Amino acid sequence: MLEWHEQIEAERQQPGARVFVSDYNGGHPFVEKYLGELADAAPGRLADIARYSALDEDAVLRAKIAEMHRRYDGADYAPRQVLPGGGSSALLGTFATWLLLTGRRRVHYIAPVYYKLAYLFRRMGVEPVRVAHGHAHQPEFDLRLPAERTVLVLTDPVWYAGRRVPAEVLRRIAEWQEATGSLVFVDGTFQYMRWDGERREESARLPADRTLRLVCPTKYLSVHGYRCAHLLVPAALREELAELHLNLHGDVAVSDRLFARRAADLMLGEGNGALVEHIRDSHRVLTASGALTARMPVESGFFLFARPRVPHRWFLALDAKYFELDGFPGYIRVNLLNRPGVEALMTAAGQRSEPGRPRQTAAEIRASSRAAGSRTSSPEASGPV
Repeated sequence: MLEWHEQIEAERQQPGARVFVSDYNGGHPFVEKYLGELADAAPGRLADIARYSALDEDAVLRAKIAEMHRRYDGADYAPRQVLPGGGSSALLGTFATWLLLTGRRRVHYIAPVYYKLAYLFRRMGVEPVRVAHGHAHQPEFDLRLPAERTVLVLTDPVWYAGRRVPAEVLRRIAEWQEATGSLVFVDGTFQYMRWDGERREESARLPADRTLRLVCPTKYLSVHGYRCAHLLVPAALREELAELHLNLHGDVAVSDRLFARRAADLMLGEGNGALVEHIRDSHRVLTASGALTARMPVESGFFLFARPRVPHRWFLALDAKYFELDGFPGYIRVNLLNRPGVEALMTAAGQRSEPGRPRQTAAEIRASSRAAGSRTSSPEASGPV
């Protein structure tokens, strides 16, 4: 899986690459509204940029995050259980390093895991052991948890398909934690983007004293140029993890601290309902266009796993092998916030099916795809973080 990701990253950064319909970015009409004064004011006008921006020392921010989770999840999180940081990747790095430093050379996992975590495990010599065939939302999912005290890693929701881990699966994991004393790490980077309008995440039901949950307001608002995320951690581990995180990554930029405050206020206030409805509108347009021949139902987030009408090799795309997924030939991940990518899929399908109109050749469609890619990709474009 890692090798496939490395190959697509190499192609993505080439000038004139095919349009990347599975990409990580994507704009929306609410960016300036969500940012407020951060949209057009330099950070130096809003805070003292001569000082370090000690994110973890921001007691107000930690209190707001804890309150947000109490409101959303009905869970009694306290500020001492909140570890804020500059983005999900940094906190994943801290977690992987903590495993290494505490002598944990073997972890169990439910596929898929984010490829950066897989990269860290490989580089640090941590052996990942899969505990089920299939993914948690699939009928063939056969969870076989080990009868030992260990660390279990899982991703909820399963981001590439916008599917949540079923409540029954999380209930079984919670019972197993109580029986074995095992620690669970939940990569919830794409949580709180539910299409049904509900706010609560079922992973909040896992035992708080044995569970770490990663939450990412950056993804929640789909504003990736600012970096903030936080870990909800057992109170007994918080200071150890906070010290490690600070020494690994240092303090964040003052702009990111301001954004973290802004994101917390939004999550406590109006939320991201407008963004989620915008994503759903994009989904409706794409599915009504006839550009897809099959698709998974979506429950959360801004990705769709579907089979396009035209061969997916005409685009730059992530298919099943990128997610340790068997089957689903021709399916790819589609970023519903990537307007050029969505339009490229619809245009290519229309060229094949519109009566009375000369069809483009495969080469012409691929050329159009590369042209669209040049409008959205560049060697400087950011990858997944």
